[in-house]
Amino acid sequence: MKMAAEQLVGIEHDPVKFTPSNTRFQRGSSSIRRKYKTHDVTVTPIAGVSYVATPVMEEDELVDDDFYLQAKAYFDCREYKRAAHVLRDQNGRKAVFLRCYALYLVSFVFFLLFIFI
Repeated sequence: MKMAAEQLVGIEHDPVKFTPSNTRFQRGSSSIRRKYKTHDVTVTPIAGVSYVATPVMEEDELVDDDFYLQAKAYFDCREYKRAAHVLRDQNGRKAVFLRCYALYLVSFVFFLLFIFI
């Protein structure tokens, strides 16, 4: 999973949609994800009357999603510093939480090693 996430972040990008001014180090979401993106709103199925709609993710959330998947793979392998490093410039709620939690675990493990050694 970790290697697949690293490759997803490293996939070649469409230079028309992503310029250096709006991406970090010219990295954005993968071209595969952008190919299938629409700007439509997905409406819940009609099973009575429901006016609830689920908005489709915006481009920024897709960019964050690739980095989040990579950081989550590092986190699952207990590489907390690497997970926090990948998420250093991300602003999404899940990304910020995972980064803070990874940094907490790094400091907690360091504290335990300091106490017991």
